[in-house]
Amino acid sequence: MKRNLLIELLETGEKVSLYSPRFEGEEYTEFERFLLAYKDVYAHDIQILVRRIDIIKSCGADDRYFRYEGTTRDRVMALPSHLDTSNLRLYCLNIEHKILILGNGGPKSTKTYQEDAHLHRAVQNLQKIDIEIKRLETKRIIVVNGTNLNGPLELMIDIEDKEEDII
Repeated sequence: MKRNLLIELLETGEKVSLYSPRFEGEEYTEFERFLLAYKDVYAHDIQILVRRIDIIKSCGADDRYFRYEGTTRDRVMALPSHLDTSNLRLYCLNIEHKILILGNGGPKSTKTYQEDAHLHRAVQNLQKIDIEIKRLETKRIIVVNGTNLNGPLELMIDIEDKEEDII
């Protein structure tokens, strides 16, 4: 089953621009869903993540600000980095250190994200989005221009979901 999503611009910056996917039929982007889900129970952890995002916006999206996640073939990263301690993980795509696509995440209570169905799904969604963005970059349908992800007026992409991926 294919799922359509829109890559929405959240904030433009000189060093980094922030985007987040919003699946068709959803009211909120994945990052907004993350914030809404955990802002009350994990308020301190959300503050840590927002502070780290603010630093990234002003300094750039260098690898040192993230934990490596996913595989060596994708651009999936996690916040917070090893510089901060938090009970939450926020997964994102770091494109050329200038574009950050903020996804979803949640409480980290297992040794690896693969052991938690929700975290695993958040990473898999970003991996699928990354594959599609790379494909569109190769075809020059999407072009990274500074901190902008340029493409069609509405940056809609499809990702393939297996039935077991959807909850």
